[in-house]
Amino acid sequence: AVVSTQSTGEGLLNKKYFKGMTKDEQKAAENKILRDIIEPKLDIKGGYGRPEWTDILVIQMLTWPFHAGNYALFHTLRFYKYTLCREEVDWTEKEYQTRLALKLSTTQWEYVPEEKKEEMYKKELWHEANRVAFEEDRADAERVAKANSAKYRQQKRAARKDKIPENWND
Repeated sequence: AVVSTQSTGEGLLNKKYFKGMTKDEQKAAENKILRDIIEPKLDIKGGYGRPEWTDILVIQMLTWPFHAGNYALFHTLRFYKYTLCREEVDWTEKEYQTRLALKLSTTQWEYVPEEKKEEMYKKELWHEANRVAFEEDRADAERVAKANSAKYRQQKRAARKDKIPENWND
């Protein structure tokens, strides 16, 4: 950000810009310039973005019956369509089952790159056997990552040390 301000001529190190300001005013002006440059470039993804007016608790409480009805209708239709009628799984259901297998929210799923989505679709996670194998692979990879983690090993040693009885030598 400092380099980009220098290239635009507003430079943070430009002494003429800060002439006649106190140290506090200079720091505030510098922070404002940096914020103006960084904020538009900031792109928070994965469902952790800036809250909207619909995220207010009162609004959510007022719209709860509507959302509960939609939830019940959605799952009832899924049960009827795919369990009772035994229809072929369509694209939206495949996408939904893949998202559930990855344990992602709708907002997080929107920000997954298309290449990664295609890779997950190729694994056909909407089939139970494929989903179970995928979850086992994921758990194995997590175990290997934990086993290689120095912090995890340190926690395990500390836990073992605490589990040793005080009178074990008596």
